[in-house]
Amino acid sequence: MFIEILHRDGRVLYACVAHGIRHAVERAAEERVDLSGAHLDGVDLSGANLERVKLPGASLLRASFRGTNLEDADLSGAELTGANFDGANLEDSNLAHASLADASGRGANLEDTRLEGANLSRAIFDGANFETADLQGVLFVGGRAPRSNLEKCKLRGADLSGAELSAANLERCDLRAARLVGTVLRGANLEKCDLSEADLSGADLREANLERCLIEGACVDGANFEEANLDDMRGRPRVRGEQGPYR
Repeated sequence: MFIEILHRDGRVLYACVAHGIRHAVERAAEERVDLSGAHLDGVDLSGANLERVKLPGASLLRASFRGTNLEDADLSGAELTGANFDGANLEDSNLAHASLADASGRGANLEDTRLEGANLSRAIFDGANFETADLQGVLFVGGRAPRSNLEKCKLRGADLSGAELSAANLERCDLRAARLVGTVLRGANLEKCDLSEADLSGADLREANLERCLIEGACVDGANFEEANLDDMRGRPRVRGEQGPYR
């Protein structure tokens, strides 16, 4: 059948004879066609090979990318609210300033992915791999990523308020000036993290590992450090209340 991929304004961006929209997008990716601003809301691209696909600024509301290969894809500024990335490969992809609110990415691979300034509010990334990803300024308010790997991630200025990160690995993360108000980090590994000027008010850090963390100027008012490992922590935290969990 003849398939057309349209821009949001109705212009034809790409057309070909294909078995369906998934096949057409795969062909566009293979031919390195620029699909900037494409209108693909609700499209099912599960299991497709979309390596290096160019979809910056595209509208992909509630699209399915379950098990899809999106390595080195450009989805910067894309509208991906409610999209499903469960088991997808997004290694080296660009999702800077994209909207992934309410998205799902259970077990997804986002190693070295660019997500700076992206909106991941209420998104679910249980067991996902974010190793060395750029998450500076990301919004992950109310999100879930328990048991996820965020080793060496850039999270400077990120807002993780109310997020669920139990048993997550955040070793050597840059969390300077990050907002972690009420964040659940129970049993998480934060060894060698830089938490300078971070806001940990009301955070749940029970049984967490904060060995050799830098906490200069961090706010820990109301944070729970019960049975946490605080060995060799450096810096002086701020405590707004009369008594802090440690001095």
